[in-house]
Amino acid sequence: MRWVVDFYNQRRALVARYDVDAPSAASAVVSGRQAMLAEYPPARAPGPPSLFERAERVGGQDGSGWIVYRIVKGDG
Repeated sequence: MRWVVDFYNQRRALVARYDVDAPSAASAVVSGRQAMLAEYPPARAPGPPSLFERAERVGGQDGSGWIVYRIVKGDG
């Protein structure tokens, strides 16, 4: 199944759109996030997340500031 996944970054005021093939919406988000991180890599070196970053992840965000903005079924 084809999905269109949009991610939004408030810090950079960017919307990134990706067309992915995935069997479910959850796996489409994972595939879209991998494509997004390849195009917009994190600014800092990876390490263990801080307490604040872990709290953001629970709220639906990751430390980079990117959130899933929209996901819809695509054509095809």
